[in-house]
Amino acid sequence: MCKTFICFLISFICLSASASRNHSSAPGKEDLVKVLILSGKNNHEWQKTTPVLVRILKDAKLFTVIVTEKPDTLSYADLKKYNLIISNWNTWPDNKQRLSSQWECDFERYVNEGGGVLSLHAGASSFYDWEAYHRIGIGRWGKETHHGVPTRGKVYGFDQNHPITKGMGTFYIMDEIWEKADIYPGSRAIASLSATDEKDGHPIDVQSVFVSQTGKGRSFFTTLGHDERALLNTGLQTLLLRSAQWCAGREVTIELPAELKKKNSVKDQFHWNQTDTSINLSNHSEVIWQYNFNNRFGKPYFHPIRSNNSTLTCEINYWEYLNEFKSEETGYKSAGITEIREKVTLMNQDFSADIRMVLQYHPQNGDTVMKENRNIHISAPFRNGSYFIDYENIFTPLIDEVTLDRTPVEGEPGGQSWGGYSGLSIRFNQDFTSPEIIVPTESKKYKKDCWLYMGFNTLKGDTAGICILQNPNYTTPTMSWYVINDPGIPFYYFSPAVLFDHKIVLRKGQKLKLGYRIWVIPGKTGKEELQAKYNEYLRNH
Repeated sequence: MCKTFICFLISFICLSASASRNHSSAPGKEDLVKVLILSGKNNHEWQKTTPVLVRILKDAKLFTVIVTEKPDTLSYADLKKYNLIISNWNTWPDNKQRLSSQWECDFERYVNEGGGVLSLHAGASSFYDWEAYHRIGIGRWGKETHHGVPTRGKVYGFDQNHPITKGMGTFYIMDEIWEKADIYPGSRAIASLSATDEKDGHPIDVQSVFVSQTGKGRSFFTTLGHDERALLNTGLQTLLLRSAQWCAGREVTIELPAELKKKNSVKDQFHWNQTDTSINLSNHSEVIWQYNFNNRFGKPYFHPIRSNNSTLTCEINYWEYLNEFKSEETGYKSAGITEIREKVTLMNQDFSADIRMVLQYHPQNGDTVMKENRNIHISAPFRNGSYFIDYENIFTPLIDEVTLDRTPVEGEPGGQSWGGYSGLSIRFNQDFTSPEIIVPTESKKYKKDCWLYMGFNTLKGDTAGICILQNPNYTTPTMSWYVINDPGIPFYYFSPAVLFDHKIVLRKGQKLKLGYRIWVIPGKTGKEELQAKYNEYLRNH
């Protein structure tokens, strides 16, 4: 008997978002901004935040990045190799510490001759008896400075006359909020931050983003960026990238993500876009949804999914690959291959769409073992900005027996922290806060419920979420909701996992049929509205 074992993670929706990295054309190597990050000591977790900074800069494809954990060894000859120094390093609590007079002279010379300096959060809290360093670093922890626990704050009041912040609109961030920071007199504030302390209800309204100039050198400082989570925020990433260009003396070309652009009240103007690897519906220049195929991941998926002026999705690749092999240029090498054999797309005049696909699955260099007929219908956007996506997936084995299984979870033999994923999967934007789960039952044990909703406060301070409705006439009875709700990372994910309970064995002549409706919902919702959507779905199917 011919048998094949398949690890089953067919991600129909892979949701993702990050700061826009777009620029008019890719620069040559000689045009890249050369960045040196000072790291290795900080009263914050530099071991976690420095790698995130490196990734943010490298992903923009406009910077080369070197990290040093020995800033005290740098000479002027070392410094002048770089257009920009980013400080994620400080001498705290040794505030009175000084380096050699030659080091100080070299650093000041570097800045006066045009070198840029970007200081993040506590990155300028050093050398308190060296006035020139305070002038260059702009902000530091002072005698009256204080903060509470990390709090959700609104970043607003962007200076529309400065290249870094021109065009930027309000966004929200979970961060440690400094009050009464020691800011060097004469520095220019280009954005503010407001919040309410969650512990005592104390209102906070402070200036939080600053720039200055020393000689020919430009400096940028922000109190934001306390930890890894803050650095994952799209708004802060955009500020850092644009300020990095400005401090290095370059034109600011990093485009603003759609969420951060100031909005004008304009009438909807929908239109279709199609390429060899994607199809999307856009409203003016903003993508509402996009379906990707023939991509470097080798798996078809939706991203981005947008609603209420926010991207709901997070492009984090969680498929498994052979020997951890990953390459942006050559693609991702998977043990199992998803091959698109047929594809028909209908872009309807009412701005709904239908996608019909035939996919085949086979091992690397092996024969096809299973076929899938995938039928997708995306509704036209409703007036409130909501829309739904209907899925029908029919899997047919082409050999005597196919076993569908998933990575074991912790506690099982060979269990992994990433185990349990299977089937339709949604991972949400890491900018989101205040997660809310709504299910039809009162009990928190909702593993077998017919629908599940996750909603959030968005980067813009609005509310949006997604509800998956599973069709009981299609979906295997082994389905269990698999949910990760971790605001600390943050990591928001859920799936009607068809293999969480146990594997499925398909024999020749059998079929596995799955059916879902995915509602993309702007604004607030509740159990009654969601149940009504489920009842309507059943009536129409």
